[in-house]
Amino acid sequence: MGFDAKDYLNERKKVVNSALLEYLPPDKPQTKLLESVIYSIYPGGKRLRPVLCLAASELVCGNHDGALPLACAIEMVHTYSMIHDDLPSMDDDDTRRSVPTNHRVFGEAVATLAGDALLTDAFSLLAKKLPQNRVSSELALRAVSLLADAAGSKGMVLGQAFDLEMNLSLPSEEEVLNTYLLKTAKMITASVVGGATVAGAREDELRSLQFYSEKIGVAFQIKDDLLDSHNAADKGGENAQKHTYPSLLGINAAREKVFELTDQAIKNLAVFEKNPNPLKEIALWLSERDE
Repeated sequence: MGFDAKDYLNERKKVVNSALLEYLPPDKPQTKLLESVIYSIYPGGKRLRPVLCLAASELVCGNHDGALPLACAIEMVHTYSMIHDDLPSMDDDDTRRSVPTNHRVFGEAVATLAGDALLTDAFSLLAKKLPQNRVSSELALRAVSLLADAAGSKGMVLGQAFDLEMNLSLPSEEEVLNTYLLKTAKMITASVVGGATVAGAREDELRSLQFYSEKIGVAFQIKDDLLDSHNAADKGGENAQKHTYPSLLGINAAREKVFELTDQAIKNLAVFEKNPNPLKEIALWLSERDE
């Protein structure tokens, strides 16, 4: 039987959700802050970033045990970013994953604090749990550094700042791709390279995985834009003012770019002999998905 990427994603998503329930138990009495945190982190979406983290670990060492705390920390950072991105001062979104956004339910102040809590607690989780999962101090520090760099002022946060600027003037193709690299691909790279790092990957393997991650990260964002543009057309053109790769270069060019980047990413997995390779299958599925 062949490898089913969607089944793999669903099974690893269950692993991540179970671990998050362990790492983020509700307190008693439950505070409004924690209620807000739980609202956004459960049930979650595809859990793509943490699943990629687990997949990279499995590819390198055959299991994902050591990478599980990192996978959960990555999801916490990703959730914080979505809460903040949805705020009125940022993208001003009313819904996320078909439900009201956090600030629409809990208010802007509590939503902001929930994001702050998730970001901070993610690094607390790594400090406590990576050593318990027998990850060496050296590898744990490298993983923490990867995540911090990807999420901070040289990564995701900078990408979000560029994304806001793109809506004020017409960007070039290069500017759009650089924004996608920072806003989306940096966190995906931290997920893949981080998972491989705590699994003890060689330097040549890490270089290959970094290239793979950057390519699928940008491809993932372009694919999201394509899906959003299709949904917007169905709803009468909502969000047409946003400058995206498809809006600048057209639907066909965007589709071609997704497949081009995916092909480049997969070629960089040749260093790994495992077959089937979960990272390859996930990349193909991401390029072809319709959701």
